[in-house]
Amino acid sequence: MHGLIRETYQFPASAKVLARHIYSRMYCGKAVIVTDNPKTLISSLRKHWLKLARKVQVERARTLRGERIKELTAITAKMQTMDFSTKWSQYNFEADVYVATVEQLLRWPPDCRTLYVAGKIELEQLHLITAWMPNNSLVVMYE
Repeated sequence: MHGLIRETYQFPASAKVLARHIYSRMYCGKAVIVTDNPKTLISSLRKHWLKLARKVQVERARTLRGERIKELTAITAKMQTMDFSTKWSQYNFEADVYVATVEQLLRWPPDCRTLYVAGKIELEQLHLITAWMPNNSLVVMYE
């Protein structure tokens, strides 16, 4: 994991926590979440993502400053067009956030700027998965 930024948190990754972190990095590029059960996580992640988008819309409706309204409109548009997927393929990288298993990522390493590790993973597997990530990418570990 040479050249990567690593954050470690001592609490389990919930969909709410992941949605908030993805929100803070949504302009940084694609993100991949490593988990044991992608189907379960993606459904709750989408739910929390839509709740977060609704909060941004409510904030936009409450503000009176024109410049802030413009900012929040752009953020809302970006949030509504972000695509979440569990279909990890060698040829199709159109989604903004992928949720995959360790085995899927070992077959086709991710080319992303943010990797969230929300499941159990061996250190050797982590090194193999992060080998293709660009320098200064972020790896977020939840323990």
